[in-house]
Amino acid sequence: MSKMAVIGFGAAGYHGAKAIRQLSPEAEIHVYSNEDPALYNPMLTTYYVKGAIPYEAMFPYGSAEEAAERLNLRYHGNCAVTGLRPETRTLRLAGGREESFDRILIATGASAIMPPIPGLELPGVVKMRTARDALELKALLDSGTVHSGVVIGASWVGIKVVEDLVERGAACTLADGADRMFSTAVFPDTAQRIQRDLEAKGVAVRCNQMLSHVERQGDGRLAAVMKSGERFSADMVAVCIGVGMNVGFLRDSGLALGRGVQVDRRMRTSCEGIYAAGDCCEAPDLQSGFNRNIGIWANAVRQGAVAGTNMAGGAAEFDGNFLVNLGHYLDYDFVSIGDSSSCTQADRHCRWETGRYFIQACRDSQRIKCINLIGGAGCGGVIKNAFLKALASPGAALSTQTVCLLRQEGFPDGFIKFLGGDCLDGA
Repeated sequence: MSKMAVIGFGAAGYHGAKAIRQLSPEAEIHVYSNEDPALYNPMLTTYYVKGAIPYEAMFPYGSAEEAAERLNLRYHGNCAVTGLRPETRTLRLAGGREESFDRILIATGASAIMPPIPGLELPGVVKMRTARDALELKALLDSGTVHSGVVIGASWVGIKVVEDLVERGAACTLADGADRMFSTAVFPDTAQRIQRDLEAKGVAVRCNQMLSHVERQGDGRLAAVMKSGERFSADMVAVCIGVGMNVGFLRDSGLALGRGVQVDRRMRTSCEGIYAAGDCCEAPDLQSGFNRNIGIWANAVRQGAVAGTNMAGGAAEFDGNFLVNLGHYLDYDFVSIGDSSSCTQADRHCRWETGRYFIQACRDSQRIKCINLIGGAGCGGVIKNAFLKALASPGAALSTQTVCLLRQEGFPDGFIKFLGGDCLDGA
C-alpha cells in the first residue's frame, strides 16, 4: 500500500489528493496544513467582505474535515512542515517529528507579502489573502469606524479592496510604486484609461509612490508615508502589494527552486517521487517557453490533478501556463491575456475603441502577444481560447462559430481579423 503526503490543502492539494484517491483506493494519504481554516478560495475573500457571498461560500469543497472524510484521508490541521529530505522523502514536522513517504506533493500556496516596513503592525493596517484576513477586514468595516482608506498596491486583490471601501461609502486612495496601474499586465494607454475611469468613480490614484512607513497621527488616524514625502491619511491602510510563494522550508532541501518550486509538465520536481502544484510552483509557460508562476485558481486545480494522477501511477501532463488576468469591480471589467512586457516597437500594435469596448493588442509576424480588453469580460473565455489556439498554431484561423459570436457581441471586424491571424491597422 502506497503512503502519500500532501503538504497544503488549497485547490492544488485538494485536487491532488482527489486524483490519488480515484486511481489508488487503497493508498494511505496524509495531508498537512498549517492554515486554519483550510480549503478557502483566496479570490472569493473580498466577495465575502463585500457581502456578495456568505462566509461558507469561500470554501468550495466544504471544511477540511468534510473533505478528509469524503476522500478518506488523514488530515493533520495546524501542523506545519518545517523541512524536507528529498533523498528519503522524509518530512520534518513542527516539534521535530519526522515521517517518510513513497511520494510527496508540495502544494503550500502563497502568502500576502508584508515587507519589513515600520508601522505595518499597527491596528487598522490589514492585508488580504486568507479567510482569516477577510474576517478581520469585514469586522473592521462593519465597525463603522472606517470613513477613509488607503490601499497600497494596484494589484488584482487591491482593486477589490478599493471596491469594498467605495461601496461602504469610504473615501479611498489607491497608491502604487509603478508608473501606472497593473503595470505588468496592461499597455500604458489601457492603464491610463482604467485610471481615468476609476478616478471618475471618486477614487484617488497615485502612481510612482513607494511606501516608506505607516504611523499613527495625533488625531488617531493612520498616515501612509511615502518615500516621496507625501502622506495619505486614513482610518485604514490595506497592504496589497502581491504574494510570495511558500517555499521557505525547502531552501536547504536541494530541490531546484526559483521564486517557487521548479516543475515539468508532469508536475515533477528535480527529485524523484516529489511533485509540486499550485501557487508555490513555477511550471512551463506556453508563451515564453520558460517556467514561471501564474497563480490562478484554474491552474492550481489542473496542476494538482495532474500531480496526483502521476503520483498514483497514471499519466497526465499540465497543458501549460499563460498569463490571464480578469478584473471586475465597481461595475467595470477588463481582461488582459498574454504578456505585455514581451511586446516591442517592432511588433504590430492595434487599437480599437467603440462605445462598448476599448481594445489594445499586439502581435509579431507569427503570434499574438497580448490583448487588453475593457468592457468584454463576458467574452473573455472565447478570446482566451482564440489566444491559446494562436499560441499552439501560429496563423490559425478562427472557427466560423467564434467569428459569428464575436460579431454578434459587437466586436470590431478588425479585432476579429486580428484574432484570426490578420491584423489591419486602423480597422
